[in-house]
Amino acid sequence: MASDLQVKTSPRPQSRLALEVLVPAERCQRSYDKALHNLCRTVRLPGFRPGRVPKTAVLQQLGAHQVWANALEQLLEDTARDVLNDEDLDLLGKLQLQDSLDALAQQFKPGESLTLNMEADVRPNATLKAYRDLDVAVEELSVEDLLEQALERERLAASTKTPVEKTKAEMGDVAVIHFSLPPTDKPGKPDEADEADQSDGDMVRAPVSRGVGNLRGFDLDLVENHGFLPEIVPLIVGMTVGETKAVFEDADESGNEDENDGPVQEDADQDNDPIDAPMDNASITLCGLKARQLPDLDDAFAQKVSEFATMAEWRDALSRQLEIQVQEGNREKRQDALLDVLCEDMEVELPQSLVDQEMGVVVEDFRNEFRARGLDLDLKLDDRLREKVEEAKLQEVQNRLQRKLALESVAKAEQLTVADTELDERIRELRKQLKSKQARRLDSTKLRIFVKRDLLQEKALAWLEEHNTFKVQEAQSNPAPELGSTTAD
Repeated sequence: MASDLQVKTSPRPQSRLALEVLVPAERCQRSYDKALHNLCRTVRLPGFRPGRVPKTAVLQQLGAHQVWANALEQLLEDTARDVLNDEDLDLLGKLQLQDSLDALAQQFKPGESLTLNMEADVRPNATLKAYRDLDVAVEELSVEDLLEQALERERLAASTKTPVEKTKAEMGDVAVIHFSLPPTDKPGKPDEADEADQSDGDMVRAPVSRGVGNLRGFDLDLVENHGFLPEIVPLIVGMTVGETKAVFEDADESGNEDENDGPVQEDADQDNDPIDAPMDNASITLCGLKARQLPDLDDAFAQKVSEFATMAEWRDALSRQLEIQVQEGNREKRQDALLDVLCEDMEVELPQSLVDQEMGVVVEDFRNEFRARGLDLDLKLDDRLREKVEEAKLQEVQNRLQRKLALESVAKAEQLTVADTELDERIRELRKQLKSKQARRLDSTKLRIFVKRDLLQEKALAWLEEHNTFKVQEAQSNPAPELGSTTAD
């Protein structure tokens, strides 16, 4: 934080912090001088050249209070940015003024100090009952497990799909579906969502309306625990070819649909205003059904997809390649099991602003997964659709946050630190991974805080692995993780 600011803090419930910020007279005067200088350059007055209007003319034309208002606005923005960038406060990026702007405008005077009362969410402290000398049960993978999954994926990649005459979708079928979402953007309104929010000192952030599009004619394997769209598969099973069903349907607590809610049939005569179309009109149409033909795992298949002459030789080669993957996978399983144990008895309050930040990351991952699958779905989510996505992802977000906060608590308790050289190196690596334009737009202070926190979490996780015991259990067999594929036509 800027050294000229004096800040007093006091805790508030729900992981919030009250701040009393004393802005010195020198800073208030600088804001006034800067505001007056900018007005002299931008205001247009008869008889004066643009950019050459004298200060006296500006004051006479606009009045001292207008200049003060501009100076106060700049002062609030600069002060908020400095307070938010204070690593010791660990604020979550959103400040709320407790005084009205009118009241502050009455108090503000150039050359005199000003007191600002603010509140903000802070990163909560997690309370762990125990985090060392734990016995953690974990199911580990074996080379044999991954080998069978790898072979199944190879069969899937080499399989063929043929249309079938059946009309009702069942588990195991390949469904050809049309996924329709109504447009929501009103004409004549620019889409402000594409503009990145780079304001470091914002005290409020306004939501932006966004539009969505359609997915036409893509194949979806109807399998249990689908790797990409697990929520969609149960909706399709039981549908008949040509049927259209709502994607989002309200259900009671028992899981049964309300008697007034049912499959939404397409109605060509229905007059829906696309501007006001509710997200309940988002729908899936079953266009057709296919059957997947998987090749046999024999020598002929091995020769077709690999450089080996026999299935036995190919299995041996794959097994050797999978050994490193098994080691990495088992380490992840140990880490997951350990973090699950830590979070079971952890006490922590998750402030809404922190949940919102993490939800933004999860929703972006959701978008990227669509793009990685080659699906042309415009996922500029409008408010209604985003709400549905967030409902489905809320538990995931909460789990992710609890794990991060548990690691931060361990790092703090064990006084783990990050060397400046290590921090600088990680920042350089991160900037190299980003496009040059993205790297330039990153706020250096916020980036440093983010990377330092990430490194501390890594160190805490490594510390936990060293100071706890893992009891390995036999892993239950699982289907190939990519058996439920999704491909666009």
